[in-house]
This record gives sequence, structure tokens and C-alpha cells, in this order.
Amino acid sequence: MRIGVTDQGEISKELVKVFKDQEVVYVPNPASVIREKPEVIVHTAEIPFWESNSDPPKAWSTNTWMAINIARAGSKIGAVNVYPSTFMVYNGKKGYYLEHNTPHPLNYYGLSKLAAETGIASLGNYLIMRVGALYSLSYEGILKSFIKASFLGRRIRCPSEMFISPISIYTFAIILEKLIKNGIKGFINVSGPRRQCWTFALRYQTYLVMTLRKLKCPI
Repeated sequence: MRIGVTDQGEISKELVKVFKDQEVVYVPNPASVIREKPEVIVHTAEIPFWESNSDPPKAWSTNTWMAINIARAGSKIGAVNVYPSTFMVYNGKKGYYLEHNTPHPLNYYGLSKLAAETGIASLGNYLIMRVGALYSLSYEGILKSFIKASFLGRRIRCPSEMFISPISIYTFAIILEKLIKNGIKGFINVSGPRRQCWTFALRYQTYLVMTLRKLKCPI
């Protein structure tokens, strides 16, 4: 199977590791999709949460417009368009969202992703994954500030009534690989266990401290 990725960032690099028995090609634009002819396109390129909300035109250009145009090229060659969307298409007031629940984004990042979902779904032959709070040590997601504060040993502040469903980029890549290999299509909500935000932050900080001690790094 030939897998196309639309950028060469952190998620794409993790997918290359997971799809070790498959050919992964770089398709950053519609022309490259037509040329490389991947069987599956994973739309990994995005403007992350913080930057999307501070620069909406940039977010719309990449998260929405570019994604739809690449998907249109993919549709022409019969490729499956896999679009990693976000839990932020919902407003977060209810929790435990199912795929049929009504979207209601509260920020521009969520809005740009929802608009792309609509365009890609209209083409058919798609897998749209509404992913929980993605994280890693370097990922530019919603948990970036908590992870950075943990790494620097700073005090973390977050409301006790705030809940998230974090999922590591590695776990996301493993799940995505299984969905693609099994030919799953449509809308799928994917996340880790629901947790209080401050509990996640505390556990992550504890993990980092223990790891640094094992590596004998100053903390």
C-alpha cells in the first residue's frame, strides 16, 4: 500500500515508523497527489491550535482550503482521504461525544477543521478522525503549555472542572494504522480516557521528573 502524507512534521514521522512495511510518500499539493498516486492520503499538514486562533487566514489556507484541494485530487485517483480532525469541533459542555453529536466549535482552530471535514466528506471515500487532545514533548497542541511548564518545573494552573481526553501521537498513529488496514471509513471519534486536566498535568509532570532523574539530568 502506498500512503501519502501532506507534510513532514511530527505526526508524519510517527506514521512512517508505524507503516514500516508500506511505502510512505510526500504529497504537499494536488499535483504531487496526481503524480505519486497514493492509495491513501493522510492529511497531516495543519496550522496548530495556538497559531490558528491568532492567525485565522493562515489556518483557513492550510487546515481547510489546502486540505480540501488535496482531497479533490485524491478523489480523482480513487484514494481514501484520511483527515485527522479535532475534538474541538464540539463545544466541550457535554463530554463523551459520539460521532452523530452536533458540532459547535468555540475557536477558529475547531472551525477550520470542521469546514474541512464538510468538504472532504462531500467527496466520499473518506475517514475523518475527531481526535482527542494530541500530545508529545514537542507537539504544538492544546497541551503544549502544560507540558512545557512541566518540563521546566513551573507551577501548572488549570481549572478543576476542565476535562480532556488526551492521546499521545504514538497511540494515535497505531490506531490510525489499524483503521486504514481494516478499511474503516466514515467519522470516528478517537481519544484516550477522559481525565481532569489538572490530574493529567500532575501525572505528566511527575513522569518528566522521574525520567530526568533516571537520565541524571539537573532538575
